[in-house]
Amino acid sequence: MTAAVAHIIDEVEHLSAAERIELRRQIVERIPMSADLTDDDFAVLGAAAFRALDEEEKVPRA
Repeated sequence: MTAAVAHIIDEVEHLSAAERIELRRQIVERIPMSADLTDDDFAVLGAAAFRALDEEEKVPRA
């Protein structure tokens, strides 16, 4: 892992749950999915998406 990536990961760890959800949305919108993803990759992405949705449901709405 490069120093730049390590720094970004460190910063992400300090975000609130709502901020992480917003970050995920922004990343998904900006980074195109690659055609070389495997079924295992899609399974991991799906699991992460469901975890994010579970976290989103825990965040109180204004």
